[in-house]
Parts: sequence; structure tokens; C-alpha cells
Amino acid sequence: MLMLIRCLCMMASVMLTAEISASQPVKTVNSGYITRTYNQLIRESHPNWWGNFNLDPMIKPGAMGVIDIDSGVFQPTGESLSDFETTISPLNEVMTLASEHVHEPGGLVGAKGSLAHQGDAQVQLKWQFSRRGAMMSRWVLAEQQGIKDPGKVLREHLNLLKSIASDESMYDSVSGISQGFGVITSVIMAKAGVNAVALSDDSNWRISGQASYLGNMLTQVGGDAQYAKAEHEGDILSVLWPAEANKSSPVLVPVAFTFASLEGEKVMLHWIRPIDSFRMLFNNHSDHYVRISLSYTTPVGDQQTHIWLLPFLQQVIDGIPLDATNLTMTLNYLRILKTVQTHRWKTPLGSWSTGDRHIDIKGSWPRYPSFSIREEGYSSQ
Repeated sequence: MLMLIRCLCMMASVMLTAEISASQPVKTVNSGYITRTYNQLIRESHPNWWGNFNLDPMIKPGAMGVIDIDSGVFQPTGESLSDFETTISPLNEVMTLASEHVHEPGGLVGAKGSLAHQGDAQVQLKWQFSRRGAMMSRWVLAEQQGIKDPGKVLREHLNLLKSIASDESMYDSVSGISQGFGVITSVIMAKAGVNAVALSDDSNWRISGQASYLGNMLTQVGGDAQYAKAEHEGDILSVLWPAEANKSSPVLVPVAFTFASLEGEKVMLHWIRPIDSFRMLFNNHSDHYVRISLSYTTPVGDQQTHIWLLPFLQQVIDGIPLDATNLTMTLNYLRILKTVQTHRWKTPLGSWSTGDRHIDIKGSWPRYPSFSIREEGYSSQ
């Protein structure tokens, strides 16, 4: 039964892709490479998102599945949580992505200025791909649909999740559920846009139509989005919405999603890779001597760690358990009287998606020091 469900899911994805790219022949592609590249580009601006390059309709809040660690491909089980409240958060953003070896349009054919200023003028835009594997993506994001309080919802359905994970060989009675199995917690929906990846060197992809419509499709949040023609030279895989030329669509499509996995019975929100424990990496760019203390609470009791960090050196505290809470970092600068800085994390699990926190310490004596947390964009200054 599960094999049949998976086949149907794959057919649905292929049918959608074929509809969107009906003007081009079917090509053999490395879906793992495409997914990895798309994920890397998305995470430059949205670190916790997974990409949905083919606009797979099975990507929806509550869908259960397994994310392949190597490729990043989501493999749905065909099962979904259903009894949860859905939240909808409006988005007002154009997601613009491009890898290396992509030359984006520097101007418009037959006109000058931005699309927004060209009104009814007919224009053409061309993206050039000098290397195979180069990718571009532009989507007008409309909303984020998600599970309200996903951590609570997953904990309330642990028995169901264990059962489905067992069917996927992602559960055993000793260690529980394995990371990689989990639930889609939110989906980023787009009104219009395109994904394109070169499957050969020296390829290009072109789109033409009325300037104002193309602007609403590719460069700005606005009104109706449509195009007159999309074409390419060389070997290009493109996924386009709206699916048909000269037609706008009220239907939103899923371009990205967030995912919660589990380690045993621990829910890991915003999961993007396996994490065995947390670690903190301290980089002392200053001439201060720093005594670093780390304290946290675990189910077996309170824990404390102390290290010394000399000027212009690095230190690592690792092995912080996944169930650590109330984690408090204290920086005691010994050469400045009574200079102590602290920072607290209530629950790293679900927020430290990479498992790491990089702490950069700066300042020169006798000036007061400061620290920053790279992953959070935080500075004590």
C-alpha cells in the first residue's frame, strides 16, 4: 500500500511538472542535485526553509514524510496529520535567487527602464546560463500556511508518528524515532514565478509579454501576473506559474516549506540536518582574557561548564545535550573590573537548526568588549 501511495505521489508531481513545462521535452535530471542547489540558494535568505523546486502538490502542512539526508528530497509517506488548527500569515516579498554562472537581464528588449514603468509595452527578458547546473528562481510570495503550535501538535500525535515512522524503518523501540522522519509544519505559497536550471552549458531561458504583467510575475508584488511566451535554447528545465501562457491564475503554489523532525520523542522544529548535540564556538578577536561559564538544565539535573579563552584564540564547548533548557552563557572579562556579560537561551532545541552558535568577542583594552552571535545577527553593543 505504501509503495502504491508513493507511486501515486510521484505521478502527481510528474503530471504537475509536465503541465507547467509542457512546451519542452522530458529530460533525465539529477533531482538530488537540483534540490540541494535550490535549498542552498533559499537558505542564503531563509535559513530554515526547504525548497520545492517542482511545486509538488503533496507539500502541505501536516504531511508526514522522510527527508533524504544527502539529497534533501522530501519523500511523502502518503499520511498526514489532520486535526490541527491552520494559521495563515500574509507575505509581501519577491524571492529572488541565482547561483553562479547565471547572467540576469540587464535591460529590456525594445525598451528602457524598469518593468513597472513600461505599462503595456511588449518586452522580453533573457537569463543566460554559462555552466550546466546553474540555477535561477523568482517567486512572488503570497502567504505562509502553517500548523498552529506545531510542537504541541506533534507531541499529541506521538503514537501515530511512531507507527508511521516504523513503517518507514525510521523507528525502533530503543532509540525511538530517527531524525529525518517528520512533518511539514508550514508551506510558503507563491502567486507566480519561475524556477529554471541549466542542464547543459551555454543555455538561455527567455520570457516575453506585457511589461506590467511580467513585473507582477517576476519583480514585484502587484496585480495580475501572466506572460505571452516562454522559450529556451540549450537544455533547460523550467517550472513556471501560471502554467498557461496569456492566463493569470488565482491558485497559489508551494515553493518552500519548513519541517519538524524527531529524535526519539524530542520534537525538533525548523529541522534542516541531523544534530546529535549542540556546540558553541568562541572566537576571541580581542586582547581580553575571558572566563566563559555555561550553565543549563537537563532532566537529570543542572550542569555547568567553565573554560578560559585567551586573546586571539578559539575554544569550543560541545556535547550540550538536545534536551538542555535555560542555557546561560556568562563572559567574565578579567582585565576590566566587574565586566560581566550574559546571554540566555530558553530552549535551543528547535531554534538552533544547525546545532551551532558562533560567539565572536571583540574589543581592545581598556575599551569595553562586546560579543555577537553570528547565527542570530545579535550584538551586545
